[in-house]
This record gives sequence, C-alpha cells and structure tokens, in this order.
Amino acid sequence: MRLSHRTLFLTAAAAVIVASCSSSSVVATVDGATVDDAAVLALRTNTSESSNHNAEEYRADLTNLIFLEAQKSAAYQDFGFTGLDDPDAIAAKLANPTPEEAEIFANVANAPGRTAATVNAVAEQFIIRDEVTATLANDVNYLTDVFENRQEMLVDVCVRHILTATPEEALAAKARVEAGEDFAAVADEISLDTFSPGGQLPCPSPAGGYVPEFSTTSAFAPLGELTDPVPSEFGWHIMIVDERTGPETLDVLLADPLAYLHPSLVGDLWGVWVNNAIRSAEIEVSSQIGTWTHDSHGIVPPPTG
Repeated sequence: MRLSHRTLFLTAAAAVIVASCSSSSVVATVDGATVDDAAVLALRTNTSESSNHNAEEYRADLTNLIFLEAQKSAAYQDFGFTGLDDPDAIAAKLANPTPEEAEIFANVANAPGRTAATVNAVAEQFIIRDEVTATLANDVNYLTDVFENRQEMLVDVCVRHILTATPEEALAAKARVEAGEDFAAVADEISLDTFSPGGQLPCPSPAGGYVPEFSTTSAFAPLGELTDPVPSEFGWHIMIVDERTGPETLDVLLADPLAYLHPSLVGDLWGVWVNNAIRSAEIEVSSQIGTWTHDSHGIVPPPTG
C-alpha cells in the first residue's frame, strides 16, 4: 500500500545552524501530549551528539513527530486505539514488514545521519496505518458501494490485448482474429504495445491498476471472448480476459475487505483520515522554534533580526 505524502522522515535539509534547546524541554504539544527536545534530537546522529543542530532539519523532524502524535491522538479519539507505540508491537513490525515497508525501513536506515529511533518512528506510523485502514475499510455501506459500482477495484485479471491507433485498425485486427489468425501473432505484428509479447499483460494484475476504460472492460467482459474496440488515452484496444478473480459475493468481501480492495482505495481512505487527523489536532510549538500553521501543516520559523 502506498502511503500519502505524510510518510515520515524523508525530508531534505538545509544548512542553518542554531543552538539546541535543553534536552529535557518540551518543544511542542499535540492535543495535550508533549514532544520533548530529546525525542527530536534522537532522530539524527548529527544532532543527538552535538549541542548545535541544523534548524531546518530540526523543524522537519519535530514536524514529523507532531504528525505522529496527531495520528495517535486521532486514532484514540476516533476508534479508541491505544498502545500503538508499544515497543513489542514496533519490534514485531520491524521483524515482519511487507516488501514495501522493508524497502522504506532500509531507505530510512541508510539515510545519512539517521538513527534507530527514526526507523522505530516509521514502524510506529505503519502500525497506526494498519489499524486505522483496517477499521476504515470495514464499513458496510462503503464496501457495498464498491461491490455494486466499482468491481474493477476488487478483481485481479489476466488480459491479452492488441493496441492500435484508430478504431478502424482495431476492428480490422479483430476481424483477423475472428477469421482464425493467432491472437499472439497479430499482436506481435501490429500492436503498438511493444512491451507485451503476444499481447499478454502481466498476469494476474489488479484491474483497477489499468486506465479507466481498460480497467472497466477487464472487470466485466465475458471471459475468453474477444471484445469490441475499447478506447483509452493510448489508443484503441481489442482484449481477451482469460482469468478474473475476486469476491464472488458481498459477504465474501465483507469478511476480508483488505484482501480484495485495490491499494489505491485503501490509500485514499488513509490519506483522507490522516490529513484530517493533523488538521483537527490542537498543536502548539515553542516560540524559540517557530509557529505551527495548519495552512501549511508545518512550522514557520521565528522572525530574524
């Protein structure tokens, strides 16, 4: 699943050096929860080992911890979730990440100056995301709407296609196949999609990952039958859907929504929720560091001079 732009600790830095706050001081509050200077400094070796730090890096790291606290606060207020920062849960997430999570953990761990505390904070956000999205996705009305109106966001398909520039060329290709020519041979001869030998697309693939017209057709076309020309931003396709898997009934979908929902839908649910969580949080930042603004979801530096 793709995270929204609220993914933590991947922010670039600039070179502005200021004196560090006391390591025991509170530098921000989020719905009454405190963020200490020590927690911010622990995220980078170049700040945790020095009495000076890069001001922009510091504000970026503090902003990310504010985001994290806002998510924990909203998860408790909205769903009653607690213990999302439990060390055992964080260790379990680090030990058993998804491939996407493992890649992000590696990128963060290998970023210059980052510490284990940063990786743990990212794991904490993944835990929050998992709990929140599982709950948001388990909404009967939402799932019923998707099942009835957006089947392409629930099914995986195996599709072959021939891509042409015009509908006339697509009809001519269809006629050749219907007359007995081999689909793969025609595809290799005339298809504009030169990256799919024989017209075969990756199998299986989520139908919702294709462009809209192609996606809808792949979700609903009768299996094994050659379609009429289908328009898309790339041209005109004739298609054969060889396989399609997904929830056969609404009850099957309701029993395990995340097994079927296209990742983009889950990402949308998470993105809306997390942005609302940050926007609705009561956030205060130490005046030495700057002023929190909800318009920018960030910290405005204090005036200079």
